[in-house]
Amino acid sequence: MNTLKNKENKRSLASIFFARTETGVLLPLVILLVIIGCVNSDFFAFTNLVDILRSSSYTFIIAAPLTLLMISGGMDLSIAASTALGCVVCAWGLADFHIGIFPSILLALAAGAVVGALKAALVVTFNLPAFIITLGLTKIVNSFILVTTDGIAVSNLGNESFKALGQGKAFGMVHWTIILAVVIGVSMHILLNRTKFGRAVAACGGNRETAKLAGINVVKTRYIVEIMVSVFAAFCGVCMCSRFNSGQPAAGAGTELTIMASVIIGGTSMMGGSGTILGSFLGCVLLAVINNGLVLMRVSTNWQNMIFGLILVISLFIDRYRRAKSGGGL
Repeated sequence: MNTLKNKENKRSLASIFFARTETGVLLPLVILLVIIGCVNSDFFAFTNLVDILRSSSYTFIIAAPLTLLMISGGMDLSIAASTALGCVVCAWGLADFHIGIFPSILLALAAGAVVGALKAALVVTFNLPAFIITLGLTKIVNSFILVTTDGIAVSNLGNESFKALGQGKAFGMVHWTIILAVVIGVSMHILLNRTKFGRAVAACGGNRETAKLAGINVVKTRYIVEIMVSVFAAFCGVCMCSRFNSGQPAAGAGTELTIMASVIIGGTSMMGGSGTILGSFLGCVLLAVINNGLVLMRVSTNWQNMIFGLILVISLFIDRYRRAKSGGGL
């Protein structure tokens, strides 16, 4: 009898573990932590762990709202362009317009909102494919930045206080961007799981026709999440502007696919309807651990994309197995 109960308890624990959306990213992350830690014990040094979290914070600031967008059934390839736009526009506000820190930040967020509103209008109102629209917007925004800056960073911001956002530390230990990322993550988690709007987002991704019949304003919900992603991407650009003390036209370049991959690895369905903020956070940490670990293990960066790709594939297989174990089907 005791043996039978123990087996049932083990099955129950396994079912609970594999029922978690984050399982697909948690297992590869734990395995990587053990391997890298065994190869180089410096990996677990406090300063190195803080560096990993700092790197993760920039991607998570975008990944958190992107999780809501992908749960609603959307996607966005223009996040890196919005990041660069926010970075440059904030620098213009400080260096060229001399309007101060907060007005410059608001100007950058407004620029992101304009991109988000345009994207939402084309994708939601005109029902055009998000992949093509956001890819096209990426080209348009990046070209606008290059034309207006000649590809040269906007420097001489003239405000030393602004550097505290991207370079400063709270209590001299933790970077402010990490704290901001935590606040944003907790806010998005509450928004997704504890509000009517979060339920509307999930319903839009599950079945839009059913959501409409349930009285949900699908168009309004999708507009909000589309604009939200672009605004937070622009805010990430503001943080980068502070960190580098200049408006870099290439800020965030090439990060769109890796951020989306982090969200998918974290368990958010590409078809919409399900996902968690915690899973996306773990996906961002996994990406940062790979980058950091390869350096400490003295592995050529040429292997980085291959390793990340393998982990992405493995994570998807784990997620498929998890869904089968939890009764979610394949």
